[in-house]
Amino acid sequence: MSNINVETWNSVYSQGRSLLQYPDEVIVSYLAKNRGVFKKGLDIACGAGRHTFLMNEFQIEAYGLDSSESSIAFAQEKVLREGKQGCYFYNKKVQEIEFDNESFDLIIIWGLIHYLDDSDQHKLLANVKRILKTGGTLLCTLRSTLDSRLNNSKEIEPNRYLVNYFDDNTQSPKQTLMYFWDKQGVSNFFSEFQNVTIGHRIIEPLGLLGNKTGHWLISAQK
Repeated sequence: MSNINVETWNSVYSQGRSLLQYPDEVIVSYLAKNRGVFKKGLDIACGAGRHTFLMNEFQIEAYGLDSSESSIAFAQEKVLREGKQGCYFYNKKVQEIEFDNESFDLIIIWGLIHYLDDSDQHKLLANVKRILKTGGTLLCTLRSTLDSRLNNSKEIEPNRYLVNYFDDNTQSPKQTLMYFWDKQGVSNFFSEFQNVTIGHRIIEPLGLLGNKTGHWLISAQK
């Protein structure tokens, strides 16, 4: 992840913002439908651990990894406070993943890949394939070209944009670098995986019609 992105997220998390604690309904539904299938899972870019803790609730041995010290500290404090077992957190960048081959049967990457540069995106996917068991599942998201931020950003290299993120109505918007994908781009991106299933979601927040947050929702198997 570029320095500008790491600094933006560290700043946001250290202020206690965007520490999402409630899991995405897509992940809740998927785990409920596949209850008992997964034994060991990894949540990459876990933030405050919402999906790591969710896996733990489904009796999955759960590991969370994030580059933000603040978010990992928050998650680890919750583990101690609630006495959770089988739930582990690491303050590491995605480039520092060092788990053994075929360690996990489930990997979740929710809201990260579009922030990585092109080289790190492909290194991450290769690493995911390495540590994912044969037949294991990857659940992840990519930013959609229907996201409103694409229209209010500056392209700095092919398909990579400098975006004003968070607080764009204040005097000091945060900036981050992002990629966006169309449907064909998503299919191409996961061409080395099997049984790729794609969904799409647009959210327009209450009172902000027209301000679209767009994500592709992907499940894929090794």
